Amino acid sequence: MLWSEIELQFLKINNKIQVNLYADEVQMIKCPYTRDKWIYIGLIAERLDNPLLDEIIKLRYINNFDKNSSYYKKNDRIIHWSDIDDAETMHIAQRWIEFIMKPENADKFYFYVLGINISKLDIGNFNKDDFFRSVYNRFFRSAILYLLKTAFPNNYIVVKDIFHEEGHQREHKYFPWHPILSIKEKEENIEFSCTQIRFLPKSHREDEGGDKRSNIIQLCDLLLGLCVGALHGINKSSKRSKYRKPLMEMFLPFLQSMMDEPQKYKGRIMIRFFPKEKITPNRLDNKDYNLFFTKRKIYYLEDFVK
Repeated sequence: MLWSEIELQFLKINNKIQVNLYADEVQMIKCPYTRDKWIYIGLIAERLDNPLLDEIIKLRYINNFDKNSSYYKKNDRIIHWSDIDDAETMHIAQRWIEFIMKPENADKFYFYVLGINISKLDIGNFNKDDFFRSVYNRFFRSAILYLLKTAFPNNYIVVKDIFHEEGHQREHKYFPWHPILSIKEKEENIEFSCTQIRFLPKSHREDEGGDKRSNIIQLCDLLLGLCVGALHGINKSSKRSKYRKPLMEMFLPFLQSMMDEPQKYKGRIMIRFFPKEKITPNRLDNKDYNLFFTKRKIYYLEDFVK
């Protein structure tokens, strides 16, 4: 959409929104049912006029910040979906899930999951020598754009910072700066205060910035893990499954409504998948919006309900 100079000035003055973005990923997971390989991108947008971080930290510690308290130590666990193996960690995750599901917190939480079925992509469209990062980089940009434009339509958006969980992308020569530059050059109503993506450890204890932003990275990891676990199933023979199962039971109705009634959340909470069908050679895959879809089978129900 092209904006006139007058329209852009109006947006800047009257409809300006500042956000931070937080991102996490799931790399090349093979579905045990379909055998297709998937990549997942999870994004959380935090409005700076209604910040999420403070709320998440308060819920973690239940407002008990006395580091000498035994309760503080119990609530200081790292939330990582694949490592949840005790009741204390599970209870922190439960509090976070309860928070995001409450309608009264709607204006504090914006979340988008994009699943890419790489088994249906045309490999020729990507760098064969670095296939994962080539796919991820391209879809990461489109995921940011989709979240911002859908969650905040008709607004002038200022992205203060983009935070990404530490991983292979940190060492990529293009990834830390190219998504920002690419969007900045093409979008008139999206501005960036940053020039580089900031990489955060999964642990909030190791967050060098001191503001504990890794808590939102952990929240993103939790929600991404729940989505992927529901779609592909989880290992019910694992000792960890007894702690994951209550979390999945809490989250499943939420996920089902995200897929069945995407309009219910008005662009605030979304999950989409790509592509709906096998990509033919030379097709501009991530530009073809007809190939995005929202409904998939929840294989977790095959594991635990039968």
